[in-house]
Amino acid sequence: MKFFVLGCILVTLGGCAEEIYFIPGTGTLPECTEAPITDLSGTLWFDQGTVTIRTEGCPGAAPEEEFQSCALNWAFSQTGNDVAIVVDEEYRLEGRLCGDQLSLRGGWWLPVMDEDGFCYEDDSAEEVGIQAEGNVLTVSPDDLQMLGTLVVQGRCAAEYEVIFAPVRDPSL
Repeated sequence: MKFFVLGCILVTLGGCAEEIYFIPGTGTLPECTEAPITDLSGTLWFDQGTVTIRTEGCPGAAPEEEFQSCALNWAFSQTGNDVAIVVDEEYRLEGRLCGDQLSLRGGWWLPVMDEDGFCYEDDSAEEVGIQAEGNVLTVSPDDLQMLGTLVVQGRCAAEYEVIFAPVRDPSL
């Protein structure tokens, strides 16, 4: 711990801040003139859903195998149609909300439940980039949810059938 603090002082001469990572995928943001259906600024959501493996490459997972995701907090801010998202205080995504369609660009650390039902273990998570063939969520402010199927790529390709719900207590 002493070496970390000393290293931060020597490198930054002002303090240590956690880095917000950006993981590129092939997903892009469309041009749009349609007004956003809602303003997501200052909201906090959590994700839940099913990850289906599509290709070989992820240790301990075979194509067509399904896993339940482990929830993470997604913090939103919005200016016009442009949406900035920070996942789990560590990963940055870019979004564009055209009507009720939220297109995403970037990636994050996607944890799934392991065979013992535990979450957040390094061996049951993967940093993934969102791919162009599946980078859109449908936003439904009346139902208080966002949903869609995201196509993601890490060491293997997968589909993430996801539902987002707002965190009821933003201090969490």
